[in-house]
Amino acid sequence: MKVLVTDAIDQEGIDLLEAEEDLEVVVDHSLKRDGLAEIIPAFHALITRSGTSVTAGIIEKARNLRVIGRAGVGVDNVDIEAASRAGIIVMNAPTGNTLAATEHTMAMMLAAVRKLPFAHNSLEEGQWNRKMFMGIQLYKRTLGIVGLGRIGSEVAKRARAFDMHLLAYDPYIKREKADKLGVELVEKFDDLLDRSDVITFHVPLTSETLGMVKTPQFERMKDGVVLINCARGGVVNENDLAKALRANRIYMAALDVFSEEPLSTDSPLHGLNNLIVTPHLGANTEEAQKNVSVIIAQQVINVLKGRSYENAVNLPYVRGRLSPELQAYFDLSEKIGRLLSQIVTGRIEEVQITQVGSLFAEDIGEKVFDSPFRYQPFTFAVLKGLLDHRMQEGVSYVSAPYYAKEREIGIVEAKAERVKNYSDLISVKITTDRGSNTVGGTVFADLKGRVVNIDQFLVDIVAEGTFLFFTNQDRPGVIGRVGTILGDNRINVAGFYLGRESYQGNALGFVSLDSRIPENVLEEIRNLPEILEAREIIL
Repeated sequence: MKVLVTDAIDQEGIDLLEAEEDLEVVVDHSLKRDGLAEIIPAFHALITRSGTSVTAGIIEKARNLRVIGRAGVGVDNVDIEAASRAGIIVMNAPTGNTLAATEHTMAMMLAAVRKLPFAHNSLEEGQWNRKMFMGIQLYKRTLGIVGLGRIGSEVAKRARAFDMHLLAYDPYIKREKADKLGVELVEKFDDLLDRSDVITFHVPLTSETLGMVKTPQFERMKDGVVLINCARGGVVNENDLAKALRANRIYMAALDVFSEEPLSTDSPLHGLNNLIVTPHLGANTEEAQKNVSVIIAQQVINVLKGRSYENAVNLPYVRGRLSPELQAYFDLSEKIGRLLSQIVTGRIEEVQITQVGSLFAEDIGEKVFDSPFRYQPFTFAVLKGLLDHRMQEGVSYVSAPYYAKEREIGIVEAKAERVKNYSDLISVKITTDRGSNTVGGTVFADLKGRVVNIDQFLVDIVAEGTFLFFTNQDRPGVIGRVGTILGDNRINVAGFYLGRESYQGNALGFVSLDSRIPENVLEEIRNLPEILEAREIIL
């Protein structure tokens, strides 16, 4: 079997590949699109970094290719959909740079509190002005960690050595994990902003985290706070940050990532004497580059040798090997997970997926997908929908079980012969530290997935599009008032689905819309006296 390496990776990874007797390794960094397309039919594995674009056209010609390995985190240079259709596994090395990113965060934190770059530049210019560079200590300060995943956890461990008091905001991490790290887990982001002397971000860039720090958040922070972002550009609004820095609301900020890279000289962040910037160096260590090289080489070897592997970002075999009806249930399962991710409250402890009916009688999990997690395909789909929407950037069908395991989320699969009203059904129950929610769905003859129950409420919702979800006291006039608010704000209603417990009990509304709902419109609906909760749902 032949392995092609088209971008520079550490030699240790190359050595690992070449040590395998039945692998022929070809390293060629000169290949561009046409050249790669010409020779790719001969290869069984391709290893790249960001310098090689693996297009659908190249994949179409790769008749022997079994795996594409990206020596790093991002895989935006690979057409994953085309690879999946061709049955090619795409994998990355997301853990290889964890410690490098952690240490860069600590370096930025220390540089910020002691103003080290500015002191260096001053001394280089021949000045000796110690008073200008009076710093502050980390000792006994409160560190707020936003995102307690792999990197956030490692930062917490190191910050404890400075005798810092540790807070964290992460609505998807179980309290037990924070306790083990000696971290106080706060329920609200505002609580962390109010109490922290230093704030560091370790979150992905998602619809939830994009612009999560703007002027209102800066106004909540302590005067003289230190702000560190080595996670993702766009988490902190750069225009609002520049205003806060110029107003000296912030003692010092340190950024390694930006909304647009490379950082333009037109950016409002240029020329500030209380801001430290570095050109996205988080993973820029010799050790990190060696780690990602070794990780991706070993995983490519595992795929080629038929062994268990990790870090795949696609699910190339599952959906295509299912019958059309089961494909519809697979898609519906992901939508159910996505729906639940938007209605559950609290920290997820367990996910239970129940397959109901004769359609699911055969155990098809191991027949369609080779994974260390021997789940049914629908479980992979549920987990991806649940975790991808709000928890983790780049969650795939394959990586979702790993993220669930990392967060100590229990996975339970069950089967039942039938339930009332439906011969075949997928039912998913999410248990959190605050309670549980259950969503059930079925597929009709048109092969469209429908949500048929949300907790105790019976509904009939085509699982696609944008919705207003609300619960309310079952009183006359509520539907009309909600509709009036939507109409007054020129939001068109495509469908109105209702369910209720009993007459004058509680009811549920699921309104299909032709456009998104602004937050101020949601607030107006929430302020109606009968409304118990209201939120936007995107499926």
